[in-house]
Amino acid sequence: MKVHVILQPRNTDAYAEAVYDGKTITVLPGGRISADFAAHIQGGRKAKSFRNNPEFVDADRNIIKECVFTSPSTAAQFVTGRSTNGYDAWKVEAKKNLGKYLEEQGLRTK
Repeated sequence: MKVHVILQPRNTDAYAEAVYDGKTITVLPGGRISADFAAHIQGGRKAKSFRNNPEFVDADRNIIKECVFTSPSTAAQFVTGRSTNGYDAWKVEAKKNLGKYLEEQGLRTK
């Protein structure tokens, strides 16, 4: 199973596309991360390490290389710079988030 998802938060120019395979979520090149990263995010070390690595994110905040995460939430934190529930933030369709999609497919319980 591979699901293409999009994250485009309001009130920011951040944007990303990713592929979720049930075990990992791979943020694809071509997106852009938010300018800020909240210092209080617990468990945000992996998200911050990708954000600060010029092999993955250029000086203009563009994602230039695939970034692989084991959690949709950490991947969303990478893009938004905020504590974020990835199952709510990543969208499969305009009004359907990843969590709802997985529930409908019988792959996740509420």
